[in-house]
Amino acid sequence: MLHRPPIRSLPIDLQNQIAAGEVVERPASVLKELVENALDAQATRIRVHIRDGGQSFIKVSDNGYGIAEDQLALALTRHATSKISSLNDLTTIHSFGFRGEALPSIASVSRFSLASALADGEGMAVESVFGTLSQPMPASLPQGTDIEVRDLFANVPARLKFLKQPATEARKCSDVLMRMALAHPHLDVELLMGERSVFHFLAGQSLAQRLGAVWPPQLLHDLAEVNFSQDQLTVTGLAGAPALAQARADRIYMYVNKRPVQDKTMLSAVREAYRGRILGKEYPQAVIFLELPPEDVDVNVHPAKTEVRFQDEGSIFQAVRRAIIMALDRNAHQGTQGTAPRSHVLPATALPSMPYAQPEQPALPLSRSRLAEALCAEKPLTYASAAPQIMPGATHQTRPQAQPANQAVQPDPAQAVHQISHSQSQPGTYLGQILDTYLVLAEPNGLTLLDQHAAHERVLYALLSRSDTVHERQPLLIPLEIPLHPSQMEELHELFPRLHELGFTVRLDGSTLFVQAVPALLSAARAKAFVQDVLHAKDRSLHDLWAMLACKSAIKAGTTLSRHEALALIESWRILPERQFCPHGRPVAISWNSMDLEKLFKRRP
Repeated sequence: MLHRPPIRSLPIDLQNQIAAGEVVERPASVLKELVENALDAQATRIRVHIRDGGQSFIKVSDNGYGIAEDQLALALTRHATSKISSLNDLTTIHSFGFRGEALPSIASVSRFSLASALADGEGMAVESVFGTLSQPMPASLPQGTDIEVRDLFANVPARLKFLKQPATEARKCSDVLMRMALAHPHLDVELLMGERSVFHFLAGQSLAQRLGAVWPPQLLHDLAEVNFSQDQLTVTGLAGAPALAQARADRIYMYVNKRPVQDKTMLSAVREAYRGRILGKEYPQAVIFLELPPEDVDVNVHPAKTEVRFQDEGSIFQAVRRAIIMALDRNAHQGTQGTAPRSHVLPATALPSMPYAQPEQPALPLSRSRLAEALCAEKPLTYASAAPQIMPGATHQTRPQAQPANQAVQPDPAQAVHQISHSQSQPGTYLGQILDTYLVLAEPNGLTLLDQHAAHERVLYALLSRSDTVHERQPLLIPLEIPLHPSQMEELHELFPRLHELGFTVRLDGSTLFVQAVPALLSAARAKAFVQDVLHAKDRSLHDLWAMLACKSAIKAGTTLSRHEALALIESWRILPERQFCPHGRPVAISWNSMDLEKLFKRRP
C-alpha cells in the first residue's frame, strides 16, 4: 500500500530559511536589502562596513527615523512591514522594501543584531542567532539604526559553498552600494572593507563626480547628458561616447523610480539607441534613470526586486531610445563645432607634401561627385586637393619655373583644386591616401583620417535606405545556383520580397535557388556571397540587409584611389546627416584638433 505523507505547516524557522533562499542569495543581496531599509527610513547618511567579502561581517549604520522599542521583535517577523497596508498600496509602491521578508530571512541564516534609536542615546537592541530571537535590551547610539550580520550561511553549508572568493563577493557588495548611491545624490555614503575606505560619496555630488570615483578617467570623456520628458515619463542620466564602447555590459546602469533594475526592455532601448554607432558585439557605458507613475510599473515580480514589468513596454522603449539618441546627437554636434586653434597655422597649400604619383583607376560605382548632389538637396562641403609638389628624386615630372619677382603668381589650370561651395563650412584639403586604406584630410582646425571602406559603406547605405532610390538590376547571362538546406527553404519565402526590393531576381527550383539578376552595385561573386550570408544571418531586417549590401558593395581596404575618386567619396560622405559610424557601428573617421596634436607631441600637458 502506498504511503501518503500528511500535509502540515512547516516550522517558522524552516519557512524563514526557504524565504532566505529567494531573498538572500549572497552578501551583496543582504547589503542591498539593508540599505533599502535605510533609504525607506529617510536616512541621509549611510555607513557600510564589511569583512571577508561580507560573509563574516556586514554592518550598516544610518541616521534614519529609527524603530520603536515595541516594534523591534515585529521587524524580525515575516510579512510584518510598515511600507504597505492594503492591496491598493501594492499596486502603487513608493518604497524600496514592502514584503516584510528581508530582515527575518537574513536573521534566519546568520548571527543578527538590530539596534535602533528614535533619539540620540535612547535606543534598544535585539539579537537573533539563526532565527532564535532574544529579548530587547537597552543600547546607546545616535538616532537611526545599526544592523550587524555575522557568519552568514553558517547554518546552511549548502549555500555557503556556493559563495565565491572573498574578493569577488567584496566587489559585488561594492557594486551594489555604488549603484544605489548613484541614484541618491543627497545621500552621504561610505564603504569600508576591513580598515580600508573603498569610497566615500559626499552629499550633493553630481552623477559625473560619483562615477569619477569608480570608473576609469577615460570613460568620463564626452559623456552625453540625457534629459527627456514625454507625458508622465522622464528619462535622465549620462550616455558614454560610442568610441569608448566595451565588450561587456557591466557599465550599463538602469533605474526605475531610483530603483536599480535589470530590464530587457530598457537594455534593448539603450542598445538600439547606439545601433550604427558601435559594433554589434560591443556595449556602451550608460546610467539611465526612468521616472514614471508607480501604477504604471509592477515591482512585485521577483523577491529580489531587481526585475520590473511595465504596463506599456512600447512607450518605455521608445522614450529611452529617443532620449539617448537625442543626447548622442547633441553631443556629436557640439563636438563637431570645434574650437579655433590657439596658434597660427600655415595653410596646407603652403606646406610641402609628397607628390601624388598613384596611377589613375577606373571610377568607382556610385562614388562620383554627382552622388553628392543626389544624396542632399544642398551642395556639399568645400573640399580641395593639395596640388602635387616636386620633391627631390621625383621622376617623370618637370620642375616649375620661378616667377619673376614683379609678376603675380597665376594659378596653373592643370593643378586647379577640386572645390564645391558650402555656405556654412570652411574648406578643407585632401592630402592623400596612406596604406591604400585611409584618406588624409587637413581640416581648418586639425587632421582627420578617413576609413575609405567605412565611409563608402555609409554612403551606399544612405542611398539604399532612400525611399526614392531605384535599385537597378544587372541580368546574369548564366544564373547563379545556390543549393539550400530544408530549413533555409522555409525561411526563403519571407526573404523573397526583400531580396526583390534590393535588386535581386531569384527563382526557387526544388532545393536550388537560381539568382537571375543582381543589384548593379554587386559583382556576381559578391552577389552570391551576399545571398549566402543573408540565408545564414540571424537578423534579416531591412536595415540589416541594407547594411550587409552596402558592406559587400563598398570599396575595400587596400584599394588604390585616384585623387578624383577620393574627392568624390569625401564629398559624398561629408553631407550625410549620420556619418560618424558605418552601418555596423565602426568609426568612419578619427580626428585630432590642434590641442590633441599638441598633447600627442607633448607641447602641452
